[in-house]
Amino acid sequence: MQGTLSTHVDEEKEVLTHEASEVSDEETEVPTPTHEVSEVSDEEKQVLTHEVSEVSDEEKEVLTHEDDEVSEVSDEEKEDKTMISKRQIRKLCEELQGTLDYLRLDIEPAAPLREPTQDGEGIIHTILEQFKDLRRRTNRLSWKLLPFYERYEEEQAKRDSYEGLDEEETARKKMDKEEKLFDSYRQGTEFSSRRVTFTRETTLSPMYFTHCTPGLPLPCNAETEEGISLQVYSFKISEIRHDLRWPLQVYGVVAARDNSDRKRNIIFDRPRHECQELTADDPFLRLTGPSRAIMALSPVDFEVQLKLKGATESECEDRSLMNRREHYTDCPSADCLETLTFENCLCTAELRVEELYGSVQATFVSVRVVRGGPWPFEYGGRIACSSPPHEVVCVDPQGIAQVVDDSSCFQVVLLDSRDFVCGKMPVGKYGYLDLSRRLVSVQLRKENSRQYQDSLKVFFQAYSKSGGITAQAHVKIRPKACNISQHTCDLGGSKLEITIAWSAIVRTDLC
Repeated sequence: MQGTLSTHVDEEKEVLTHEASEVSDEETEVPTPTHEVSEVSDEEKQVLTHEVSEVSDEEKEVLTHEDDEVSEVSDEEKEDKTMISKRQIRKLCEELQGTLDYLRLDIEPAAPLREPTQDGEGIIHTILEQFKDLRRRTNRLSWKLLPFYERYEEEQAKRDSYEGLDEEETARKKMDKEEKLFDSYRQGTEFSSRRVTFTRETTLSPMYFTHCTPGLPLPCNAETEEGISLQVYSFKISEIRHDLRWPLQVYGVVAARDNSDRKRNIIFDRPRHECQELTADDPFLRLTGPSRAIMALSPVDFEVQLKLKGATESECEDRSLMNRREHYTDCPSADCLETLTFENCLCTAELRVEELYGSVQATFVSVRVVRGGPWPFEYGGRIACSSPPHEVVCVDPQGIAQVVDDSSCFQVVLLDSRDFVCGKMPVGKYGYLDLSRRLVSVQLRKENSRQYQDSLKVFFQAYSKSGGITAQAHVKIRPKACNISQHTCDLGGSKLEITIAWSAIVRTDLC
């Protein structure tokens, strides 16, 4: 049995060896292409070499750049090579924004940047060459996009045409355009501030440095004598147009956005079920903010999103009143009252602000009527303040000088009972008044090397049953850069106690 198996194995080995030898013979018979290459004449070689040498450096750069772009194309981009996707544009914008962030850094070139590289050139020289290349490519791209931009401008001009439309259709079209522009601003704000959403409110406390010890230096991110803040006084609908009629049931948001944290600093905010009724005699919004000082060292954006409540409970009949943004830069002169105008096809709104140079923020922690005296606000009252006090010295016919207060338009209203139902003063336990606004900016004015002047003036008024003023008083307060202060004021035989928390303005958000 073993002999038979070995015989079969030997036979199979011989067959396999024979086939392998035939395959090797066939492979050796395949002609090599070396003789074809050698048949190329010397003249043809010279022609090919001359054609290759005629390729310009610019064409080489373009070809190399196109090859690099093709190699970087992802699978999604290969689906449609004739269009630029939004994702590609977004990626390019992110890369350019990152480059701009590096350019804004004020860095002195260090020793490693000055050292030459392997090719003998410094790193700074290499970076400059790369920027030159980027500039050339950007210019080339702008020329390619110019026809598309001109076509886009023509299309926009056609869309903005209101010929042949009635007044109602024109107003609707203008309001739609206003909402689209505001939505574009919203998208741009979220793109530039990736860590916050558009509607996110500021979280910086107005008492950020209140805990600091008086007399000691404040942290480096505190702005006091160098700080510039915006004092917000009022916001009113000064004019209505189209088919609008008084009164208006208004709700929505008015906010400021500065560079402290690029979040919304709410000035006015009312939901639909608590809308405010504006009349021709009283067109002012009841402001509740800002919640902290508005830093004006850099430009500030004021955002207005207001709506009109319809006649029914459903929101389907509500309509947009205003969706606008105004970019505030600076006031023409220091300590002047300025009016920012917001205007569209339906109405005109005015925001009154004032720049305060060298200011701190004061938070009215509490205002209460101390027990023991009569209640001064039986028929309501008003609490307001101004900084700095706008006083004028007048001389009467007898030659006596009198200080006349001229701050009626420079007052921040903290509480007014006329804004509430039945005109009653909102009061809590132990006589504490519920203020509508609590934060004001206070200007620092040096009296001497150690103290500031009394630059905050607080006004108190008590109303009579007929709506007149039965009693009024005021108190001047000396500001601080930090800590807490308490003050008292007599009003119609009653004693009022004021508690204020002082803090410097925060330059940037450290969160």
